[in-house]
Amino acid sequence: MNPGEYYNRPVADWARRNIQGRVAVRPLFGSRAGKIFAHALLFSVPGAFFALGLVLLALGAKAKDGVGALFFFGFLMLFPCGLIAVLAAYVRRGFAKSLDAEGVKGSFGQRFLWGKLYYVDHVTKHIRAGGVSRRVKDNQLELIFEGGKVIIPPLIHERAAVWALVNSMPVEVRDDGVPRAGRA
Repeated sequence: MNPGEYYNRPVADWARRNIQGRVAVRPLFGSRAGKIFAHALLFSVPGAFFALGLVLLALGAKAKDGVGALFFFGFLMLFPCGLIAVLAAYVRRGFAKSLDAEGVKGSFGQRFLWGKLYYVDHVTKHIRAGGVSRRVKDNQLELIFEGGKVIIPPLIHERAAVWALVNSMPVEVRDDGVPRAGRA
């Protein structure tokens, strides 16, 4: 560590004392089988077009019967389905995968050390449906580090334990970017 470089010693010391082992941050419905099912469901419509085209070819349909159109539309539908799958992976890239005594591991293997933690932000979600506005307070936690941020999503296994662990850290806490009164 260079002199003058940012280092949050209280949080780093606290983590070494209070986090034993690895604390997994596992999203609900985020298992491998769940992801395979979601992707199979997502790509089932283009697959149905291809399957129907193959069945028609096997039954001896001619080109004028629309077999080519089935393959074309099946291929065309692969693009939005693929875009949705890539977008889902892009959104999950900022999620935390685990917490340990050294820092946080992101879902794509990025590593954020506790000594570089600036603050924890409790984010509120605003929903507007049918002319009615609603706020969901403490929807997710954002851990802001020197090299980026990591999100702890709301729908995780053992949410209360993970939330309590993060809230007990000796670090600045913010609510929607505004520093919380009485806590430094």
